[in-house]
Amino acid sequence: MASPHYPIRTVARMTGLSVDTLRAWERRYQAVVPERTDRGRVYTDRHVERLRLLAALVEHGHSIGTIAGLTDAALRRLQHGSQDAELASASTPASLDLEPLYRAMKQYDLPAIDAQLSRYALLLAPGELIFEVVMPMLREIGLRWEAGSINPAQEHLVSGVIRGVLGTLLRSMPRLPRTTRVVFATPAGDRHELGLLCGAVLAAAAGYGVVYLGPDLPAADIADAVRETGAKILVLAATIDGGTPESDLRALRRLAGRVHIWIGGARADDLHAAIGSSARQIDNLEALDRLWAHHAA
Repeated sequence: MASPHYPIRTVARMTGLSVDTLRAWERRYQAVVPERTDRGRVYTDRHVERLRLLAALVEHGHSIGTIAGLTDAALRRLQHGSQDAELASASTPASLDLEPLYRAMKQYDLPAIDAQLSRYALLLAPGELIFEVVMPMLREIGLRWEAGSINPAQEHLVSGVIRGVLGTLLRSMPRLPRTTRVVFATPAGDRHELGLLCGAVLAAAAGYGVVYLGPDLPAADIADAVRETGAKILVLAATIDGGTPESDLRALRRLAGRVHIWIGGARADDLHAAIGSSARQIDNLEALDRLWAHHAA
């Protein structure tokens, strides 16, 4: 007797997972591969059982990015606490040795850097990628640059790869309808965007509709994007001292009366003071990540 075939909304009710979560798990992690029929994408009992296993393990603290590639048998062993070789090979601690990345950077080995960071992007949840790989790596690169053990060319090489990997990740994340829109940008003259891009990925992972504009934009263009997209929140990164023209500051002050403006970055205090108390200063990415939970997506 053939296994029953269920549409996605039925599977959502059977597993307790939202339709959006199911689609994200399929698209990003290939957690299951639905069958295609003349009725569209459908799921079997085996798919449903696997999704229930994954949902239970995620509920107990496992990252979907880490466990989605395991076999059904390995998932059951993991559920019962067994630490077999298959699980060990996919475990997060073993995969987060960043020293090979630093060695590749010293050797200008672009393919190795790209391959390793892309692997992390596939294996880890977005928050893990940012807080356990990207941010520690950027901090370490900064320390090594100050100590003179790497040069600006090596730093630029890695920054470019990180930018590319995060940008690809952001574009691949589900675009959910009817969610709160958030615009991300840096003001005119400010070209540093890695922290901003990390924040955009975290917002998208939390279910927000991200409109990522990138660095070095006049306030008029930022305001136009906010207006046309109906965004409720504008996130600005400020990394240079006194880099925002007064005309742009006036435009941002006017904008602050219509949307929430959150400001982060090394010079966030300067830009926050210039815009005024209607804006909100964000001290770090961890604080920004916590804020998403307090605003309805």
